[in-house]
Amino acid sequence: MIESTDIIGNLIKLHKSELKKMQNYQVLIGFSGFGNVGYLALTHFVETLELTSIAFWGNSSWYHRGNLESVLTVYKHEPSKTIFVLTRMPLHVSTVPQKFWDQLSMDLLRWNARRYIMVGGLREETRRFGSTDWAAFAPTPAWTEKFGDHRSFGDNLAMIGPLSYMLINGTALNIPVLGLLAYCNFDEDKDAAFFAVKKIDELCGLHGTHNDFLAEFDYNFIPGGHLANVFEDDEEEAQDIDDDDDDMPGYDLSDLV
Repeated sequence: MIESTDIIGNLIKLHKSELKKMQNYQVLIGFSGFGNVGYLALTHFVETLELTSIAFWGNSSWYHRGNLESVLTVYKHEPSKTIFVLTRMPLHVSTVPQKFWDQLSMDLLRWNARRYIMVGGLREETRRFGSTDWAAFAPTPAWTEKFGDHRSFGDNLAMIGPLSYMLINGTALNIPVLGLLAYCNFDEDKDAAFFAVKKIDELCGLHGTHNDFLAEFDYNFIPGGHLANVFEDDEEEAQDIDDDDDDMPGYDLSDLV
């Protein structure tokens, strides 16, 4: 019999017996933000690696490539000791209440994994003049201490959503977290996502991926109408969103990182 004390996490639930294993794993996290980089890059790995789904969140589920999946699915890649955390549709971070990202980041950080990498996009115009860097890096102090990477993410650039909460909570809890942000030109920048795939493959030892193309996922079969509805607490709030598409929780990322 499973007791409530055997389970950790409010959104992403895992059995406590998995915690000791997590200390040997690295966690890759990617959602749909600027350039759609995080979502596209991690989707590529889900579609090209042999993974096992281990945890879920969402209001629907299905099978894909032999795995049970949900709106937000957590996968394990045993050969590289890597955990992937991503949504299976491009659910933009600006359409999700900020308290969701705060709780999710705390659930993930409670795993006490070896390190965490948050993959996303960054506006091209924020690149320093003359720089040839393809990405900017935002590490917590614990990451810099353990892995030596220093911050190249510029001053006075606003962050919200999962990236902000992973860095804030990771810093406060002294956990190694890295923001890996590819410079983007477009709303959906597949070239930037492809560069991110190559860097992740190199950084995390994800051998065996098909890095000559960007693999994608056809999510059109997933039911639910407006994607924001999966986050609503009651029918009245859900109806408000259906009635007014501009009345979205969160912020408009068009003016932010």
